[in-house]
Amino acid sequence: MKVITSAVALAVAIQISGCASIVSDSSYAVSLQSSPERAEYVVTNQRSGKRIAAGVTPSMVSLPAKNGFFSAAKYQVTFEHNGYNSTTVPLNASMDGWYWGNLIFGGLLGVLIVDPATGAMWKLDDQLLVGLEEAPVVEPPLAPAAPEPAVEAPAEEGEQAATPAADQVSVNTVTAPAATR
Repeated sequence: MKVITSAVALAVAIQISGCASIVSDSSYAVSLQSSPERAEYVVTNQRSGKRIAAGVTPSMVSLPAKNGFFSAAKYQVTFEHNGYNSTTVPLNASMDGWYWGNLIFGGLLGVLIVDPATGAMWKLDDQLLVGLEEAPVVEPPLAPAAPEPAVEAPAEEGEQAATPAADQVSVNTVTAPAATR
């Protein structure tokens, strides 16, 4: 009789709970890592825009896998590090395979109520590793060189310079014919 009672109690427990709720979690520890390390990160809920967590890599954060009844969590994780481009990557919950165990063990109650309400029907990856790209080094533009003063070539003998420089004196030399005696 005890065996039958235990079997019935186990069957009832399975029927009133969801399969994923028994085997899985509704919140997950996610390891956030970056290359290079010591990057600052911010985890934001994509739907609400709320900041969920922030810190410096490497780090572990606990994130809920659900965003509501029958709604998977969707996050954006932004990484920033001096000398590197800022990078934003998605972190989205996906269907937990144990949820389908409700078809065998949990019944409709697990499929329609327990696992969706607890969030156990969803799972998050346990690690997020991001490689940051180095920011290009932008050198300031060189200042334009000051224009050099124009220098004219000296005029050949008998020619006069077209435009004398400011510090040159123009002298016209007139040669008189030699006087006869």
